[in-house]
Amino acid sequence: MKKAWVLAIRDQCYKAGVPFFFKQWGGVRKDLAGRSLGGRTYDEMPNRIAA
Repeated sequence: MKKAWVLAIRDQCYKAGVPFFFKQWGGVRKDLAGRSLGGRTYDEMPNRIAA
């Protein structure tokens, strides 16, 4: 996966006010690739709405 593609999606999310969650880098050895993007992890989630 290309870093520029992920960064573009992150920026679009922020511009639209949408939470951004980055799970991990792709590839064969996902456990080695990690989930850091620019030195940080992104675990943002949308707010829950009561039913």
